Amino acid sequence: MNKILFSIFLLCAVLLSGQTVKSYSHYIDVADKLKYKDWKNAELNIKKAEEVTLTKDLGDFYLESSEIYKNVGHFDTALDYCVKADNIFIEQKNDKKLAKVYGVFAFIYSQLNDTKRAISYYKKLLMYHEKIHNKEGIIKSLNNLGNAYFAISKLDSSQYYFEQALPVFKHYNDPALKSFIYSNLGKLKFFKGNSVEAENYLLEAKGILDHDSIEDERYRSTNYYTLANFYASTNNAQKALLYAKELGKYTDTKKVNFDNINYLKTLYNAYLLNADYKNASFTFKKYDSIRELLNIEQKAVNVEKIKIKHDYEVQKKIEDLENSKRNTLIALVVIGLLLITIICILLLINYKNKAEKFRLEHKLIEAREKQLDFDNHLKEKLLLQKSMEQSRIEEIFKSILDQIHKLKIAHNDQYMNEVSDIINEIQLNTKQNNWAGFEYHFLNIHESFYKNLDEKHPGLTNYDKKLAAMLKLKLSTKEISDILNVTSKTIENSRTRLRKKMNLTNSKEDLSIYLNGF
Repeated sequence: MNKILFSIFLLCAVLLSGQTVKSYSHYIDVADKLKYKDWKNAELNIKKAEEVTLTKDLGDFYLESSEIYKNVGHFDTALDYCVKADNIFIEQKNDKKLAKVYGVFAFIYSQLNDTKRAISYYKKLLMYHEKIHNKEGIIKSLNNLGNAYFAISKLDSSQYYFEQALPVFKHYNDPALKSFIYSNLGKLKFFKGNSVEAENYLLEAKGILDHDSIEDERYRSTNYYTLANFYASTNNAQKALLYAKELGKYTDTKKVNFDNINYLKTLYNAYLLNADYKNASFTFKKYDSIRELLNIEQKAVNVEKIKIKHDYEVQKKIEDLENSKRNTLIALVVIGLLLITIICILLLINYKNKAEKFRLEHKLIEAREKQLDFDNHLKEKLLLQKSMEQSRIEEIFKSILDQIHKLKIAHNDQYMNEVSDIINEIQLNTKQNNWAGFEYHFLNIHESFYKNLDEKHPGLTNYDKKLAAMLKLKLSTKEISDILNVTSKTIENSRTRLRKKMNLTNSKEDLSIYLNGF
C-alpha cells in the first residue's frame, strides 16, 4: 500500500513539474521582444532557452538565437550560433533550414565588409530559391547579389543582378520589392556617372511606394537613405536634408544598431552640407555614442576569431571528405586491381586450357593425317603391287597366247576353232578386269580426284583421265603401258598431249607433281 501511494506521489510530482517546464521557444520569444528594450534580460532568456533545449531542437535554437544577436549587431555571437546551426542542418540535410542559415551568414558578412564571403552565401540562397521556384526569394537574392557586387565596386556585375530581377516581376506582383530594386538601380547609375537616370530610378521607386501607400520601414528607409545620399553627393543640400529627415521617421532612434548609425551619419552629412554646424555636431555625438555602444572594433576582432574557427572547421570537413573520398578511391582501386588480377588469372588459365586443347586436337589431327597418309600410301603400294602382279599375269597370258597361236598355226585340226574362242575370251576379260580393278582401288584412295580434275580441266577424255590417275601414282611409262596394254611410245605421246591440254607445255613443272595436287 505504501509503495502504491509513493508511486502516485511521484507521478503527480512529475506531472506538476512538467506543467512548470517551459520550452526553449518561450524564452526565445521573450528574448526577441526584449532585444531592443532590455538587452540584458533578453540575453538571459537566451541562456535559459539553451538550458532547456532538447537535442532534436538544437539546430532551431542556434538559428533563432543567431537571428536575435544579428538584429542587435552582436555579430560575433550571432556568427558563432550560426556556425553551430549550419553544422547541425548539414548533417540533417535540411535544405530549408540551411537556406535560413545562409541568409544569416550573408547578412553578417556583408555588414562586416567580408563581401566575397557574403556573395558566396547569396549565391547559395539564389540556387535554393530557384530550385523551389520561390519568386520572392529569387528577387531578394538577386537584389542582395547586386548590392554585394556594388560594395566591391564591380558595377557591371551589380547591374547584371539588379536587371535580372526586373523580368521576374512579370510573374510576381510586389510593388514594395520592385521599389527596392529601383532604388538600388538608382544608386548604381549614379556611381556609373549617370545622375539623370539615377534620379529617375530613385524617384520612380518613391513613386511606387507613394502610389501603393506602402509604409513599410524597410522599403521607405532604403529609398530615403538612397535619395538623401544621392542629393548629398550632387550637392543638393535642401533635398539631402529633406530625405535625411524623412529617413528618421522610419528609423527607431532608440535602438543601438547599424540602421540607426546609417541614419545619423546621413543626417550629419546633410547638416554639414547645409552649414548647420550646431545640429551637425549634436548629430555626430549621437552617432559616436551609438558606435561606441556597438563596440564595433572589439566585435570585429571577435568575429574574425569565429571566422577563423569556422574556416578551420569547414577546411577540416573538406579535408575529411577528401580523405574519405581518397580512401574510398584507394579501396576501389585495390578491389579493381584484385578483380583484374583474378580475371587475368582466370583468362590465363582458360587460355592455357584452350591452348592445351588446341595442341591436343592439332596433334590428333596430325596423327589422323599421318595415319591417313600411311593408309593411302599403303593402299597405293598395294595398288601398285597388284597392278604389277596383274601386268606379270598379263605377260604370262600373253606368252601363253603366243604359244597357243603358234600351235594354232602349226596344227590346223578340229580343235583349233575352240582354241581361238578361248584365246579371244582370255584377251577380252584380261584387258577389262585389269583396268576395272585398278580404277576401283584408286578411287577408294583418291575419291575426289576425277571431280577436281574435271573442274580444273573439263575437256579431258577418259583415256586422259586414266593416264592422269596413273601419273598421280608416279607409275613409270613401262608400268602404264603394261596396264593400258599399249606401247611405251604411245604413253610418251599421250603424256605430251596431256601437258598441252593442261597448259603445261612451256612449264618445267613435273606432270606427276602437278597432278598430285588434285
